[in-house]
Parts: sequence; C-alpha cells; structure tokens
Amino acid sequence: VIDDLSFPLFTMDWGADEELLLLEAIEIYGLGNWTEVAEHVGTKTKHQCHQHYFDQYVNSPTTPLPDMSKILGPKYVKEEPKEEPKAKKARTDGDGDGADDEANDKADTLASFARPGDERHWGNMPELTGYNVKRNEFDPEYDIEAELPLAEMEFRETDTELDRKLKIRMLEIYNKRLAERIRRKEFIIDRGLLNIKRQQALERKRTPQEKDIQGAVRVFARFLDPDEYEIMLEGFMAESRIRNRIAELKEYRRNGIHTLSEGEVYDAEKRHRMMEIARIKAVEYPSRVGGGGRANRYLGRDGFVQAPVGDAAPKELQKLTGMERSGSGALTSLGGGARKKAPLPLDLTHLPGVELLSKREKELCVNNRLLPVHYLAIKEALMRASANGQVLKRSEVRHMFKVEPIKAVRVFELLLQNGWVKDPKEETN
Repeated sequence: VIDDLSFPLFTMDWGADEELLLLEAIEIYGLGNWTEVAEHVGTKTKHQCHQHYFDQYVNSPTTPLPDMSKILGPKYVKEEPKEEPKAKKARTDGDGDGADDEANDKADTLASFARPGDERHWGNMPELTGYNVKRNEFDPEYDIEAELPLAEMEFRETDTELDRKLKIRMLEIYNKRLAERIRRKEFIIDRGLLNIKRQQALERKRTPQEKDIQGAVRVFARFLDPDEYEIMLEGFMAESRIRNRIAELKEYRRNGIHTLSEGEVYDAEKRHRMMEIARIKAVEYPSRVGGGGRANRYLGRDGFVQAPVGDAAPKELQKLTGMERSGSGALTSLGGGARKKAPLPLDLTHLPGVELLSKREKELCVNNRLLPVHYLAIKEALMRASANGQVLKRSEVRHMFKVEPIKAVRVFELLLQNGWVKDPKEETN
C-alpha cells in the first residue's frame, strides 16, 4: 500500500511529496544548485524551490527545522497555483509597478543565490581564518584537546559512587570548555572579524600610534558591547591626537612661533632639515644608517654619478680617491680600489651659518661637503692660534680637528690665501 502524499504540508501549493523531493534533492546536489533541485522535484521552478526552502526552513523561527505548529495535513487539498496571462499581468498596473515588483523579487532571489546565509559570514576567507561556514567550525577549534580526557571514558555497572562522581565532574569540565569555545566563536562572528578585507582596510587607515593603542586596549573588547568598544577606542585615539597637537603647539611656542601659518612654514623647514641631515649621514657614514643598501638609495635619489678615473680624473680627485701617478706614468691606487663615486655638491640654502660665509668660502664648503658651522669652527680655531703667535703647519692641521684631514687642510689653505693666518714658509725665512 502506497500512501497518498499529495496533501499540503506547510503551504497550500506544496505537497508533502514535493517537500520530500526538495529535501532529497538538496541533500544530493547541495544548497545553491537550484537548477538540479528543480529538475529533481519536477513540478517546481528553481525560483520556487529556492523561495520555498528559505521561507519554510532557513527563515523559520525553529530553523533549521520548519515550524511544526503550522502543519496543514491530509484534511486539506493541495491548490495548484493559477498562472495569469501575460497580457492580464501587464494590464494589472498601468504605471508598471507590478513589473517592477516582479523584477525586484527576481533580483533579490538571484542575489541570494550568489550570497546565501548569514551576513556576518560575508568576506570570510577560509584559507586565512580557518572558519568553515557550512560546518560552523574553525580548523583548528579553540582548545582542540578538550575531548581527549573523555575519549576512553565510559560509565559501567561496576563503577563505585566515587568513580561516578568523578566522571560526572569530568563531563561538567568538558561542558565548560565547550561553552568557552562557543563563546569565542560567537565573539569572532558577531564582531565581524571574519571579514579579512574589511579589517585590513581599517588597519591601513590607522596611524602607527593608533595601532599601538588598539593593541593595548584589545583585551577589553570581550567585556564590552561592539558599540561601546568602538566608542572607547575612538576616545583613546582622539585623546592621543589632542596630546600630539598640544605637544606641537608647545614646540611652536618654544621656537617663538605665534601663528599657525608660521607653524606650517616651521614644519616644512623642519622636514627639509631632517631629510638633509639623513642624506648627509647616509653619504658620510653609510655603515651607521643601516648599511650600504640604504645609503645607495640616498645616493640614487640625489643623482650621484660615477667619478672619472685615469687621466680624465683631476689631481684633487686623485688625491681624494687615493690615486697617485707612478714614475712610469701608470696610475696606482693607494686605497685598494680605483672606482669611487664623486658626490654632488652640498646644498647650503637652509643650513645654519651660511649667511656668514663669503663666496669663496661657500664654494669650499660645497665642493668639500663641509657644513658651514664646522667650517666656521675650524676657521676660528686656526685664526685664534695664529693670532697667539703659533706657527701652523699642514701636518699639524691635519690632526687638529675631528673631521677628514683633507677638509682641514683645504680650510687652512684658503686662510693662507686670504692672509688670515701666518704662512709657515715666511716665518722660516
């Protein structure tokens, strides 16, 4: 005897036999393959199958089960849906609202095909988060070894009362560990942490200081609601921005700045000055600024060129690079390498003390990459020693200052040419 299952079960247009075919097709073909599901049901379209399944099973108050309180049963007769003629449908609403509603319903249905399920799961990348939406599990789960103590445990008739209490206590501990696992899982899903791209976009918008603040207060997120946590985090970030602004204004006041326009000019000059100092350090002390790689970046940015070698090199450059001409006319290297890079001239525009230099002194500082303040200090020391009657020689000047010997000698020669220091040859004569 075969029972008649054509009676409606949840709605008047779906029979119990069609419900069974729908569930059987979803189990075979999977959720989302509505074309195959509709072919398996035979009497419904893929849109009808999708709509009915989501209305009665997914959006049910007792999901994933249907609402059993609304079962119709055999006493009802299944109603076949009446299809209206297309011409009648077109005349139903003269302004086209009926067609628009139908188009909107179809668009919503198609959108649900592409993105079914909970909105909290959108943006999930299983290869990064390890979360499987269909199983509602992480791989691996939190406290993955929680089941191990119960793997070999079983209740036996020979157990004593103490054994039974001990096993029940183990089950209680296991339930607590499961509850903690569920709490952590819900925390990640409710806070939208599965959406990796959204979290990365938020991280890129934050400054390094704001990232440090977020890392410090992240532990309090589990004690607050999402909105409360965001308000607290924004408050800390706003406080940090205010403190930084107060520090900037205090710096303006210490430097005698009274208007914001003067402060902007000061910040621009400060940035330029810091960049120039970093560039000079990268050129003169490449090993102290992170190795030759970073120094080479500065050199490439400033347009350093390959120095000429051989007969094309000037005598001064041969001395700087350690090249000497032997008696046979061949060039020999004292420094062990003939290929050196000639730096570009130093930019003195914004350096302190440049207004105290003459034209020849500026040329000396530019060609020898000597800061004006260093030049003025060397000049003052040499002129003071000469005024005190001390006769200076080049061999002595080379080691008097903590700069490259060639730079000190060049300054001494300039002072001799201008008559600002005594010539040791005249004193000898």
